[in-house]
Amino acid sequence: MKNDTSTDLCEDVVCEERHVLIYIDERRRYVIKIRRGERFSSDKGYIDHDDLIGLSYGSQITLSSGVKAYVLKPSLEDLVYKIFRRPTQVLYPKDLGLILVMLDLSSGKRVLEAGVGSGVATAFLARAVAPNGRVYGYEIREDFAETALNNLSKIGLDRYVEIKIRDVSKGVDEKDLDAALIDLSNPWDVTEVVYEALRPGAPVIFFLPTINQVEKLLNKLYLDNKWILPKLVELLEREYETKTGALRPKTVMISHTGYLIYTRKILNR
Repeated sequence: MKNDTSTDLCEDVVCEERHVLIYIDERRRYVIKIRRGERFSSDKGYIDHDDLIGLSYGSQITLSSGVKAYVLKPSLEDLVYKIFRRPTQVLYPKDLGLILVMLDLSSGKRVLEAGVGSGVATAFLARAVAPNGRVYGYEIREDFAETALNNLSKIGLDRYVEIKIRDVSKGVDEKDLDAALIDLSNPWDVTEVVYEALRPGAPVIFFLPTINQVEKLLNKLYLDNKWILPKLVELLEREYETKTGALRPKTVMISHTGYLIYTRKILNR
């Protein structure tokens, strides 16, 4: 049985100062923060925040126009891609899902992230290692680091992240880390730094947008002779229309976004 606390209550019902997802249809999905006296408005109508407070997640609501909608608890994906400020190119969910699996993350693990950008990948890494783990992010641009921390603070994940403004090729402070995600344009310049930061056997994933970068990095990994045989993956996402009697692929798909190179640290051969 759950304890009768406000924290537990807000897991099931809409509370003030919490984010909710207003779902009207697939094209109209809005993440808002609930505040008394404010109003949610869309091209399909409006509803006052006061009328949402106390509703169970999953409840149907009626907008001012009579259009039906639903109030849902937002997923991490909803939060990150709808309320984060994103001045940089970000990783797609299809790539992040495989990254989390391949890095084998869980609570308590310590992760290196090189190239924080807007903090999108950082958020997923932090959620995976919380509440006892930590993400150590290195970002060369101060404005990106500030944006990332501001984004993470919106959803309470900043407590699991430490971001340092530094060129990671100059070295990192941490040792014996459990995993690493490297999203840099020049990853061949940091393989030695990453190697020294990881514990033996730890996995690392490099994200690269072009095949030219992939070839150059693979050559460096082979030259290092300190990694298992790298695995190269590209993911393509094809979504389907699910209307009754009209099941078919959508005309637009998310094709190339980048390449993932996965390998693990081994002791010198």
